[in-house]
Amino acid sequence: MEKFVDPGNHNSGIDLLRTYLWRCQFLLPFVSLGLMCFGALIGLCACICRSLYPTIATGILHLLAGLCTLGSVSCYVAGIELLHQKLELPDNVSGEFGWSFCLACVSAPLQFMASALFIWA
Repeated sequence: MEKFVDPGNHNSGIDLLRTYLWRCQFLLPFVSLGLMCFGALIGLCACICRSLYPTIATGILHLLAGLCTLGSVSCYVAGIELLHQKLELPDNVSGEFGWSFCLACVSAPLQFMASALFIWA
């Protein structure tokens, strides 16, 4: 879905920065989820094999998943800030982030801590 230079005006041209920020904030959480699921499978294999190398691979996958989550949150904030530069908020609307945004901000450091535990275990 394309974002336009003047929001709501389809004849104003495509705003590539907002378009790609929206695509990144949509796709990166799915990439993060896929990396975590793949890391969980490799971690299960590491438990069965009792080997160190799959455990390190699990840590690296969790680190990449944390980076994807952090990138998704950053793209969301940048997209919202760009939208606020183009449009004024109505009087009865507050521009605060919700609880799900706070959970996303907390999940990235938790993924980094999990990756550190897997890598240095």
